[in-house]
Order: sequence, then structure tokens, then C-alpha cells
Amino acid sequence: MADELKTLFGLNEAIFLFDLLGENEECVLSKEGKWEEKIFVERNPYGYVVRRTVKNASSQTLRLGGLRLKIEGISLGEKRDDDYFYCNENARLLTQLTLPLDYNRLNDDAFENTKFALALDRRWSDVGVQEGRICSSPYQPLPAILLSNYKEKNGLVCGSLSQDQFCLSFEVGHRKGGAYLEAYSTFKDTAYREVQPQEELVDVLYLGDTSHADDINLLFEKYVNVLREILKNNNGAGETNRHTVIWGSWNDGIFRNVSEQMLLDEAVAVKKYFPTVEWFQLDDGYASFNKGEVGDWGAHGLGVAYEGESGIDYEKFPNGLKGYTDKIKALGLKPAIWIGGFCPVKTKIFKEHPGWFIDYNFRIDWTQPLDVSQSEVREYMCHALDVLLTDAGFEGIKHDFWSYAFEERHDLYKNKDKSGYEYREWWTREIRKRLPNGYLQTGCDISAGNPFLGKYFNNYRFGLDVSGGDWLERKFSMFWSVPVLSAHTGDLYIPNSDSIGLLPGLNDEDFLSTVNWQIITRSLVELSGRFSLVNEDNPRLKIIQRAIQYVNNGEPVYFANYDYRQKGMNVPEIIYIRSAFDCADDSYITVALFNSSEADKEIAFNPQDVGLSDTEHEVEFVWENKRQQYKRVAVFLKSHQSVLLKIKK
Repeated sequence: MADELKTLFGLNEAIFLFDLLGENEECVLSKEGKWEEKIFVERNPYGYVVRRTVKNASSQTLRLGGLRLKIEGISLGEKRDDDYFYCNENARLLTQLTLPLDYNRLNDDAFENTKFALALDRRWSDVGVQEGRICSSPYQPLPAILLSNYKEKNGLVCGSLSQDQFCLSFEVGHRKGGAYLEAYSTFKDTAYREVQPQEELVDVLYLGDTSHADDINLLFEKYVNVLREILKNNNGAGETNRHTVIWGSWNDGIFRNVSEQMLLDEAVAVKKYFPTVEWFQLDDGYASFNKGEVGDWGAHGLGVAYEGESGIDYEKFPNGLKGYTDKIKALGLKPAIWIGGFCPVKTKIFKEHPGWFIDYNFRIDWTQPLDVSQSEVREYMCHALDVLLTDAGFEGIKHDFWSYAFEERHDLYKNKDKSGYEYREWWTREIRKRLPNGYLQTGCDISAGNPFLGKYFNNYRFGLDVSGGDWLERKFSMFWSVPVLSAHTGDLYIPNSDSIGLLPGLNDEDFLSTVNWQIITRSLVELSGRFSLVNEDNPRLKIIQRAIQYVNNGEPVYFANYDYRQKGMNVPEIIYIRSAFDCADDSYITVALFNSSEADKEIAFNPQDVGLSDTEHEVEFVWENKRQQYKRVAVFLKSHQSVLLKIKK
């Protein structure tokens, strides 16, 4: 097998080593009588699939720390200082897409980093998340890595093809023989996995190459083609959330200021103005916890059911949640609800059962996740689902603050009989039992696009809330979308860029840039706003109506003339889709131009840059209602300004 892999990558000097790791991640040197290990390698048109099975052959329960594949002696380019790696989580953790292989990413001030002169920005990388191996963060990255050289187009790709039990993470760098890659298959939320006698664990990896390491649109193409076959039956690959929109009550300054009557007023307005809205989502604010002496002490979701009837704010919902959902259904909309996975430390459930919770104080101290490794906790969580879904009659879920219990690299679980991914499978399957045809949407941690979650989830949030009016937060979200969208996994798991809406905190230019971004990224899943209070002639209302008159969420998005290898937060200026944004007509393409800088500038492109023939084309400036013939488009944009173009093929 090693010789075949060497041939594929041209790595004549490379060494491939497979290790079995004990509970302290030390190599298990003696496996006789304890472990049986088998490795199968299959070659397909896109690369190699490596299946590895590990069986406890003893009569005792054993502790497994994980598996490791080491590839050493890799030659990526002429100068080793030009060797780099790319992973989807880089943008989220470090505000940079690629990093030199030898960069000390765990310490910006380390002596070794001075020669690379990078200025990383960790402001959105939480304390306790920054450390760890590549691809091990709780931000759910696409589980793959690229190794390449800044002067080359070829590269090595390694990725996971299964998350039934293992989480794949990486270490990279150089040794005497050249570059190395260490791929670790370990367990989320537990330092080791207890393996019962005769129990077998399976891990599946992808190894392949690319000749498009310089093009972010193509560099993971072969890996994603293999994933596409494995994940084609995802819930996220279905029609839910793809061509219709969710109205949600959180953004546009609404937050927890909800009530049954207010929501019914908005439902009537939504039906009047927006025929593509299918779902009507009640966000946080229905719990009695957030009033009285306790005050606003955090989001409260799963713990509400523990409090029984007193858990619901009957001043806001005098007929209870079931009475509310019945009225929403009578208006022709499908009711959905926000559920938070955290329970604040001042809630009744935490005070009476502190042992049910993970100690998460290294990251946050005012709220804590439930410890799903405990059977009594799992029993309660299922009860909460019955109360909030089955009994109340909701048909969709926005599941916020869920990942903290399933996606952590730290050793958090009380019991070690299963991994975080195994319990993630249990929890999402329990939700789907009660929600067979509705949508399931992720919230925080903000996702970096792991398509395996699309097995049960329909859409995932990858950006910050937009309604506060902070331009820098908008810019961060725009940058984070690049690795997510460029992987082209929207057919497996729908990206959600946060809600479009009236956005009162944004000025007109920033509002239009936000709307154009959500349109062109084909991630327009959510709508928000008090439309019952808006005049029909409001210009923002008119723009939103056109923006969501036809949605095609998850359609492939392309970045033109974009160098993802640049240093820093490089927000794309030219983005396009191969269709009209406002109708099902593929005789058009749609192009959006963005100036996210603080200076005015001209942005230009030729037809070939966006996949068109080298001739004149009719260009419609969408919001200016202007049409002209162009061969080369050049637009002068003020700072933060954007334009949306429809171009006839």
C-alpha cells in the first residue's frame, strides 16, 4: 500500500506509518492478545480510501486513545519556507486562510514566527479553543487538510470519510527528510474510548492529490466528490430550506421582546409580503427564566421543560405554546422553535442537579452544557424534546449552543464508553424521531461547514448576527464564508448566512452590501423584522421582496480572481453564481462586486473571469435598474459599497 501511495503523490522518499495510540496517546507497542488491526486500501478515480478497523480481541475492557497515520519525507516545493497548509477552520481561528508549515500557530510571539511576519487576529477565537491540533476546534470544520507550496499548483489532501466514532485532526511541519503530515483519529469530549471485548471500531480516511492548489474553488474537488457519494442521502441534501425561507424572531432588534399577539401580527404580514416564507420560528424569549429577580442571565432552552408549566412565560403566551402553534398553523405557516443546549447556572435544573453538567468553566462560566455521557441526562433530554416538540406542536428547530456538548477536544465526559460524535448521532437521531419532516438548524458554535452534520441537520449558520450594525462583524462573516462556500458542499448541507431583514442598525450602503452578500452566496435561509410596522413603500422592503422571491440555497458559488494564499483577512471582491438570482433561468449568471476596504476603488473583470465567452454581454445593474452592453466590466465603488449584476450568457 505504501508504494501505491508514493506513486500517487510522487513521494519516492516518503514513509507511511500507522500507529495505535493508548489512553495517553502513547504508541501501543505490544498489541498481541489485545488488539486486532486491519487496514484496507481502495483506489478510485479521485484518490485512495483507507479503511482501518481496530478490534478489542481480549476479554477485558480496553482504553483506546486513537489512531495515527504518519507520512514523512514529503517534497512540496523547492523552498521549504514556502510550504503551507490550508484547513477550513483557519479563517475562523486565525483570520488567515493558509499558514506556513513551520509557523507556531499556538503562540504568535514565538521566535520561530518572526520570519513569516504574519499578523493573526484571534478576536473571535474563544479562550480554550485556540490551542490543539489543526481541525480539532469545536467550530465543525470540513475535516480535511491541504499541504502545498506557495510557488506550486500541486498538493496533498487528507480528509475524513467517516465520523461515526472518530474525529480527524492534524499536525504538520518539517523534519530532516522533508515535510510531514500526522493524521490523528481520536475522540471528541473524551481523552480515550473504552472498547468492550470483541467490540470493533472503524475509521475511514481519504488520501489524494490536487493540481489546483492555487485555486480555492477546486482544491478540495476530488475529496468532496468522494464525500458526495457517502453523504448523498443527508437531510441537508433534501429540499427543506433549499427554496423556501424561515422567518425568525431574534434579529432586527426583536430579540426576546416576543409575545403571542406580536408574533401573530408578524405572521400575517409575512404571509402578505413574502410568499417564499414557509416556516415561522420563535426564538429565545418564551421562558419565564428571563424575567423577575433572575433578570437577563443568558439563553435558556433545554432546561425549560424541567420547570414544568412554570417554565413558560404565560404573560407572553397566555394560551401556552400549543395554543400559539395552532394559530400559526391556521395562518398557513409551519411553527418552529429555538432550543438552546446550555442551561444557565441560575436555573432550577442546574441548582438541583449540578452533577448532570460538564465543567465548562475554561471557556464560559455563567452557563454550562449537559453531560450526555450520563444515562439520566439523556433520559431528561428526550423528555425535554417531547415537551417542546411533540406536546407543543412545533415542526422545526433552530438548535443553538448545541456543539459544546459534542464537539470539544477536551476530556469532559464523566463516562468514557462513547465519543462525542457517537452521542451527537444519538441526539440528532432522537430529534429526528420527533421531527421527521421539519428542519433542524445549527447555531453556535458558528460552523465552518462540516458536511457530516448534514446527516440530520438541514442548514448551518456560518456568520455572526448582522442586525447590530457593526461593519467589522459583517466583514468577518464575509471572510469566514470563503472556505465554507468554496468547498462546494451546499448540495450536501445548506449554508445559512444569518437572516436578511430591514437591518435598522446598518446604513443604506452597508444594508445593500449585506443583502447582496446573502444573495450571491446562496445562503438566504432566514428572514427577520417587524414587517407589520413597515410602510408598503419602504425601499428596503422592496429590495427584500425581490431578494427572496426565488431562492436556491446551496447552489455552487465561485470566487473570481481571488488569491486565497494572501496574508490576512482577504475578502473576495468578485463572486458569481451560474444562474439568475431571482428566477430559475440559467441563461444568466449573477455577479456581485464588493469593496470591503476603507478606501474607494475600482473593481473590474473580463467575461472569462466569470466563465463567459470573450464577447460583449448585456449587463443589468440590479438595484440601479440600468442595462448596458459590456465586454469588460469596471465599476468604481466607495468604501463598503457593492453592486449586483445580472449578465446574459
